[in-house]
Amino acid sequence: MITTWLLRIGIGALVILAVAAVIVVPRFLTWRSDIERRLLEDAIVVQTRGGLIEYADVGHGFPLLMLHGTPGGYDQILKLVQASGGPGPELRLIVPSRPGYLRTPLASGRSPQQQAKLFAALLDKLGIDKAFVLGASGGGPSALQFALQYPERCAGLILEEAVTRKIETRTGSIPPVLTDLLIYLFRDQAIAAVQASEPSDPNLSRLGSALIDTLVPMGKRVEGDANDREYFASLPDLPLQDITCPTLILHGTLDKEVPLVHALWAHERIVGSRLIKIEGGDHGMVASRYKELNAHIRSFLIHHQG
Repeated sequence: MITTWLLRIGIGALVILAVAAVIVVPRFLTWRSDIERRLLEDAIVVQTRGGLIEYADVGHGFPLLMLHGTPGGYDQILKLVQASGGPGPELRLIVPSRPGYLRTPLASGRSPQQQAKLFAALLDKLGIDKAFVLGASGGGPSALQFALQYPERCAGLILEEAVTRKIETRTGSIPPVLTDLLIYLFRDQAIAAVQASEPSDPNLSRLGSALIDTLVPMGKRVEGDANDREYFASLPDLPLQDITCPTLILHGTLDKEVPLVHALWAHERIVGSRLIKIEGGDHGMVASRYKELNAHIRSFLIHHQG
């Protein structure tokens, strides 16, 4: 009797799972396909003297080179800027995918030094002599290297919750397609959690969506993610005292992904740098505290643009 009962339960569970799969999987595949299509539409790939690189080029005015985190891609920053309004309409945003992410091959630059060279080559391709540079999270080391290697081309440096020294992080072992599926299944809950931090601000849902959806497809980001983590685990102390451009450092006091010590380290060594601690901000503050961040960045850019 008990065996028969358990068998019936097991068969019923399998039927439910099969029906769920028939419904969920096609919707998941359509959702991911839409994301992949937009990725191809919103950026282009060009050959530079430093290698192939994918980038988005948005707006007009003084250029701001924006370097995304780990994992990421050009879409990570572009979608966040679009959702938040960004630091201002009078800027030209140059937003590349760092090597190993999306359509920028890892061969274009494995190390932060090589990536800085690649970004300088991209600016050459675009006819840009000088730009502000923003490094977010895992984009920090290559932003720092750009300021060190090309001081005459760096109008100012912005470090946003950025990696500035050696850091070791654990990598996941979940297959990329399963990661995409889990993101699809739980994205609404994640977006709702972002929105809950300020229920009256409709932008937060868009920002939450940008944070979540720009992890997909993970299969086109894993190579860059693994490369970043390998280099960051053995990152030597950079000669930050040699950075001469104006520098703004923004970091959340509750950031556990990239601890505040990274901001303190950079601030102590970059002469004349300004450190702004975002009280209570964590590594998701790019969404939850976007108004503060945009205001600080805009003020810095306006002050040093001339």
